[in-house]
Amino acid sequence: MNGLGTWGRTIAGLCLAVAASWAGAQSSQPPLKARQVADGTFMVQGLAELGSSANQNFISNSGFVITSEGVVVVDALGSPELARRLLGEIRQVTQQPVRWVVVTHYHADHIYGLQVFKSAGAQILAHERAREYLNSDTAALRLKASRQDLWPWVDDQTKLVPADRWIQKTETLRLGGVDFIVEPVGPAHTAEDLVMYVPQRRVLRSEEHTSELQSRGLISY
Repeated sequence: MNGLGTWGRTIAGLCLAVAASWAGAQSSQPPLKARQVADGTFMVQGLAELGSSANQNFISNSGFVITSEGVVVVDALGSPELARRLLGEIRQVTQQPVRWVVVTHYHADHIYGLQVFKSAGAQILAHERAREYLNSDTAALRLKASRQDLWPWVDDQTKLVPADRWIQKTETLRLGGVDFIVEPVGPAHTAEDLVMYVPQRRVLRSEEHTSELQSRGLISY
């Protein structure tokens, strides 16, 4: 009995330590706040850091455009938790559903949040050439490493999510009377780089990283 009691106390102590670690991580989340840059158009700007568990892999930018028929998001950020927080920011300004997520390229810090938006009913659009990366050993190994390096924000429940619509040339989405012109511009940062231009809002979303933007004194809109 004494042996079992000691074992039980050890397990309980480990559970409490994990719970305390999780609570501490939750209380020290990196700031994520949507900033309006044009009519019905918002951006969140990532940190000029390397991805880590401490920053939830928040090292890329994202944005969203609200229309009368729904929301278009550009890039899903680098962890499911960040995507949930981004969805929360969207809900602060509109209850319209997210209809589309446009992926500028299939790098980890832009796609690990896709499953959250997919579960929320969004369709995903990306360039056809991203298929090769998505199905590669490189992508699988990167996710395996991220489940360790970015835990608990990227874990065994984090998945690689394919697009619902793959494009090869310039395409225009139309939602709520707003045009979203999605144009391939690669190979550049990756083989599948996309940019999105919203002429009615006069905004352009590229795939540049925060550190690159800061060094050049720019933002991605």
